[in-house]
Amino acid sequence: MKKIVLSLAAAFMAVSGFAQEVEYVEYDLPNGLHVILHQENSAPVVTTGVMYQVGAKDEDPGRTGFAHFFEHLLFEGTENIERGKWFDIVSANGGSNNANTTQDRTYYYETFPSNNLEMGLWMESERMLHPKIEQIGVDTQNEVVKEEKRQRIDNAPYGAILYRTGIDKHLFKTHPYGQSVIGSMEDLNAAKLSEFQDFNDKYYNPNNATLVVAGDINIDQTKKMIEDYFGPIPNKAPRNVRKTIVEAPITETRYATEYDANIQIPVKIFSYITPKSIDRDAYVLDYISSVLTGGASSRMQKRMVEEEQIALQVLAFAQSNQDYGTYTMGALSKGDVSLDQLAKVMDEEIVKLQTELISEREYQKLQNQFETRFVSSNSRVEGIAASLATYNMLKGDTGLINKELDIYRSITREDIKRVANKYLKPNQRLELDYLAGSAPTEEEMAAATDEVKVVDNKLQINKIYFDNDKAAITESAAKELDRIVNMMMKNSTMEILAETYTDTRGSDSYNKTLSQKRADAVKGYLISKGVTANRVKAVGRGEENPVVDCESKTCSDEEYKQSRRTEFTITKK
Repeated sequence: MKKIVLSLAAAFMAVSGFAQEVEYVEYDLPNGLHVILHQENSAPVVTTGVMYQVGAKDEDPGRTGFAHFFEHLLFEGTENIERGKWFDIVSANGGSNNANTTQDRTYYYETFPSNNLEMGLWMESERMLHPKIEQIGVDTQNEVVKEEKRQRIDNAPYGAILYRTGIDKHLFKTHPYGQSVIGSMEDLNAAKLSEFQDFNDKYYNPNNATLVVAGDINIDQTKKMIEDYFGPIPNKAPRNVRKTIVEAPITETRYATEYDANIQIPVKIFSYITPKSIDRDAYVLDYISSVLTGGASSRMQKRMVEEEQIALQVLAFAQSNQDYGTYTMGALSKGDVSLDQLAKVMDEEIVKLQTELISEREYQKLQNQFETRFVSSNSRVEGIAASLATYNMLKGDTGLINKELDIYRSITREDIKRVANKYLKPNQRLELDYLAGSAPTEEEMAAATDEVKVVDNKLQINKIYFDNDKAAITESAAKELDRIVNMMMKNSTMEILAETYTDTRGSDSYNKTLSQKRADAVKGYLISKGVTANRVKAVGRGEENPVVDCESKTCSDEEYKQSRRTEFTITKK
């Protein structure tokens, strides 16, 4: 099937410049390779990109990480490109190249001076036709991927949030979006060479790919070169036909805790499952994200960071994929502010979106931002090439490159209110506490399941202490609180009163405020572990009932510590 799109004189004035519609030609080769060509002769550069319909969601159980691994492996070399020389060839010819993988696809590209267009086509045809998949390459790239995982996730502050490895597994219980793109090192280590070769034969075929050439080209000459280099490539398997996997909606708030030894400041996260990328509501969620944290004047930034100063940083981002999307928002706690308090304010900002229309000024700002974004994304041929391939493969309509801005323009203030009400409900989300430190060991978890002793309805817990002038849950306190959680999970109707205290080194009002923050932190921790909020009452008692009277005697640090405690009383069995 051949389709030619020739745009007429339609153009629009954006806030940062003048943007013409993107003209392109698309067609299929007999072997099934879909080709998209965009001619833009204003600069002597050309990008050649190939997108394959294989991502992390296509991997077999027990063999996660294959799609991302191939992003590295297929730079190893081919029958005509010596191992380790790929990048040397590109740079020697004045070019640059890269690749990336998502849940839905893998994309490779080179950008050369336009007189080296043929070089780019040859290299990508080599990658598709006969890559060398050998044990030495697998071993080499295995170490590269391990180091990448260490640098980006394991040893990077907040890496499990940025790369979503600490979020998606709690959201998706059925759909493979719950597994990380980088995958499991254990799975990769266990895989045999033949499994990598089979993966290549299954997915890296012309009928499972889209080739894009964008830049300073001649359409007819480029077609001839594409036919020469890609036309003879055979298919080793049918096109990847994906099954529809339905993820059951979240109907009751999910609570989870993740730990990060690389951080000192905890984060409160809300995350929701949202519509797939072609759904109009996915575009509305982009607007919502921008309203909340899109710049210095955004709502959460102004309120939480600047005015109330309860957060060091805020975040919100919508990510729409081929099957489902996600929307995540969060805040980094400042000082002794509890994660429970951050959650309260975040909920208040959500409710505002659900009950009040955004102002006309905010609305106009949004439209300007997204027009600028469109102009920026299509200001270079690399961006145009990636967009054309994405719209074609993942959204089923290459022409969206010229329609998407109109979709954003059509969004109304009423749409924003409607979508906030539809998707951002508390019972439809994950609430994640992202804490500093390390997750409890198996031994510590086993200890946490020990029964808590109860005397006269008082829980005999002796280690719920706070650091001086702090309201953050300590590591030792968390372990004891886990025991309380276990007890309450076994006794589903039990309700408790958590009373926190301070030592006597502050003023009465200071101690009262601090102790309430500590009580809120205790309650917030129990909630984060799955105890419903109505089962915990938290009260700050200030400096009442000190363990040792430190006003009439000099106390040691340990004696002061005994007063910085939490006591628990069962109020309903």
